[in-house]
Amino acid sequence: MTEEGSEAGALSMEKSHRSPPPTEPEWVRTISGTGEHETFAVAHDPQGDVLVLVSDIGGPIDFGSGPMSAPSPDERFAGLAKYSPSGELLWAHLILAEPTAEAPFAATFGVTMAIDPKGNIVLSMAVFGRLVLGAIDVPSGEYLVKLDPDGDGIWARRLPTRATDVAIDGDGHIGITGYLQGAPGATFDFGNGPITAAKQFAFVARYSSRGKLDWVFVDDEVIFTESLATDEHGNFYFGGMRFPEIQSGIGTPYLRKVTCKGQGSWSRLLEGSMGSIVGIAAHHDRVVAVGPFTGSFLFAERTLVSASSELPAGFLLNFSQGGRERWAQQLDGPLFAVGLDHEGGVYVAGEIGASGPDPWLLTARYFKESGNRDWVLSFRDRFLFARDLSVTPRGDLAITGPSIYVLQFKR
Repeated sequence: MTEEGSEAGALSMEKSHRSPPPTEPEWVRTISGTGEHETFAVAHDPQGDVLVLVSDIGGPIDFGSGPMSAPSPDERFAGLAKYSPSGELLWAHLILAEPTAEAPFAATFGVTMAIDPKGNIVLSMAVFGRLVLGAIDVPSGEYLVKLDPDGDGIWARRLPTRATDVAIDGDGHIGITGYLQGAPGATFDFGNGPITAAKQFAFVARYSSRGKLDWVFVDDEVIFTESLATDEHGNFYFGGMRFPEIQSGIGTPYLRKVTCKGQGSWSRLLEGSMGSIVGIAAHHDRVVAVGPFTGSFLFAERTLVSASSELPAGFLLNFSQGGRERWAQQLDGPLFAVGLDHEGGVYVAGEIGASGPDPWLLTARYFKESGNRDWVLSFRDRFLFARDLSVTPRGDLAITGPSIYVLQFKR
């Protein structure tokens, strides 16, 4: 794969298609439970099915076919469900661990999810106890887990630290990002020998579709990583918040590119602001990033300034894949997720600007080239703020939030 696409070619071929503004979701699925639970990720597979990862479940949960629960009422676990493009529940699984002598209170925690070109499911997971799932049989630890399209285990790879996000390129290579958690001088082995970390540096690691390590890139910055994306050339982009020395308080939003060969490329620090880059998407020589911020920063000859030093605003930034700043948009409330269709649209989801006790859902579509807004929808008093979104190449949009709900807007 080549590292860069042709910006001139991308611009000459670009067509911004106006999307008919949706007024209501095509379908809504509310996932109900009697205990604590949170959605962590939503994604489309190649057939347009919608998958949702739910974690930290502490009681019976109903994905649509009746309550499901763990054998022990004290067990906390992750759950995974797949819905058809029309919203029909296709299947739902609980991902349960077994207690062991070392971990008498078994638990599983799903961190993030991505879908490969064949519809296989890749998760970052923490296991406490013993996880037995299809071909997977592993003890306690942090893992990269691959499941088939029906949710059965294929393989699991032990990680030396948690993967905070996962992205899969068009050839099925699996990228993970995170940071080297541990005391200064601790060592981390992803599979090609120990890495000594002087600080909590960010990393990107790439694995083959079979789980074999290809390479590891370690940044020289202390980053709490929150997002990862890949482009059509196999390059990766990670984001989060940067700290001068140690992770403490709120840092500065930070984005970096890592090439398909595992080499560090350009980076961007939003100096003058505090916040994080929590969502990234990349396609057709564009990289878009969103997050919350307070303070101010300069981007593409425009200064973005939050109205409050305490309540964060939201930013949407557009770069070329070579790092050129294209345009920026600011919203009253923070943004938490972003996606790109293949017809010139950028989709964002977050929360309505603070005007009451509850943060409600806001979603919008922008034109990728101009940055002009196509449409915006808000759901005050109906759905809490977004946690994640997924958009198909044709523009079908799925959103999930902490309540838990799954919304699907059809193009």
